[in-house]
Amino acid sequence: MGEIDFGSIDVGYEIPKLEVTLDQMMQWMYAGASLDFNPIHVDKEFGEKVGLGGTIAHGLSNMARMGKCITDWVEDPGALKKLKVRFSSPARPGDTVTFWGKVKEKKEEEGGKILVLEVGAFNQEGAQILTNGEAVVEIE
Repeated sequence: MGEIDFGSIDVGYEIPKLEVTLDQMMQWMYAGASLDFNPIHVDKEFGEKVGLGGTIAHGLSNMARMGKCITDWVEDPGALKKLKVRFSSPARPGDTVTFWGKVKEKKEEEGGKILVLEVGAFNQEGAQILTNGEAVVEIE
């Protein structure tokens, strides 16, 4: 998008969505990076045995993708000052998850221009993966 023009962004503005199709390799890689080898994320047979129908994605991996959606838009990872979400439903290998954000507040504070976004994610069936999300972005 290039540099964001604070003046031209209104409440209700929707940032570009990020769509990601998950696969098991992503889960294994995230497990290695996070050192979270809980078998519900890495062992399909275990996930089936405990009633999950297979493995489920790490909630924090989806939160990280939400952060990527925002920082891709602002083109500055340092602009993201706050991100919170509720992990509402599991995402699984084969799911296509869409991450979205919409400006819900815009304000100028001492030293910065702030955009507050409502954020979330859903899968190809419309199941809400991340809900009650909020991000705070400071732009120049």
